[in-house]
Amino acid sequence: KQWYQRRVAITAGSNEGKIILSSKHSISRAPGGNGDLYRALGQSKIIDDMLKKNIRSVHVYCVDNILVKIPDPLFIGCCLERESDCGAKVVSKAHPTEAVGVICICNGKVKVVEYSEISTETAHLTGDNGKLLFSQGNICNHYFTTSFLRKVIENHADDLAFHIAKKEKSTDCDSALIPLL
Repeated sequence: KQWYQRRVAITAGSNEGKIILSSKHSISRAPGGNGDLYRALGQSKIIDDMLKKNIRSVHVYCVDNILVKIPDPLFIGCCLERESDCGAKVVSKAHPTEAVGVICICNGKVKVVEYSEISTETAHLTGDNGKLLFSQGNICNHYFTTSFLRKVIENHADDLAFHIAKKEKSTDCDSALIPLL
């Protein structure tokens, strides 16, 4: 079975910390991003429905990844064989500053760090073997057990921060920017 959940729209802001208007009287909105999955699953009660139906795991991908295999039997099988609560399929970055987030360990926790959050210097770091240290590109192809998702939703959903994604956003009202509070 497949479930679809609409992304939350958040207020778009400029690099200078001001709200962007899409017109003279309308605030510009942007998608909440892939991390909004947890809030959406909890708020829509989809996770409750899955648990009620004894669904033990799910394969989740982002609409941005048009090449994803649905389902991806090798990836899912690997996660099942290892009894993983959470799995992330990655690809090697084409070059250090490729505009893709990376999966890495930050302050002892595995997380996605967006390309806009990594300095150019850090992006170019290599190991003793000459390969990039931050090369594991996040392609938004994930495996989760439903029990893991439930724990995240109940105990950590409010701890998850939005990433700043620097995108080109057109506006015909550049002079009408409002400072973010």
